[in-house]
Amino acid sequence: MANSMYANDAQASASGGGGGGAAAGAMGLSAIMGFKASQAAAKQARLTAEYNAKIAENERILLQRSARDEQERLRQGSEKLISAQRVAAAKSGVVTGTGSNLLALRDTYMKTEEDAIAIRYASSIQEQAKTAQAAMLRAAGASRASAIKTQAYANLLEAGAKTATLMG
Repeated sequence: MANSMYANDAQASASGGGGGGAAAGAMGLSAIMGFKASQAAAKQARLTAEYNAKIAENERILLQRSARDEQERLRQGSEKLISAQRVAAAKSGVVTGTGSNLLALRDTYMKTEEDAIAIRYASSIQEQAKTAQAAMLRAAGASRASAIKTQAYANLLEAGAKTATLMG
């Protein structure tokens, strides 16, 4: 028979001796595993926020391209209109040196530029909104990651205190 402080298992259980170290070890290991899992969750929250921010930035680039394409379509349509106005003026036999034909062409050019400016302005507002959205996503991700890390440290400290209590 092996040497033991206790004559039987019932005495060992009643005294509370012997099992505290194993329970403390298990609690400590569990706390460390939980801490590591929380650290990974914090990293994942930050990475997810960065991914979403990159999507918002890519949408901003698409908005820029769309505005550029829209301005190009506007200018092409305007050139067709101006050509049609010139042809109509030429068919009428009216000299385009002065008068209403030139005023009509000028108005067409001016209206085209006003519309292009409006397109650029609307696009810039949308682009700024996407830039702000990307910044907010990053900030929210950093905040969430920080909160998860803080909770992980709190849980680790709490588990350390309980482990110390179990150890005696």
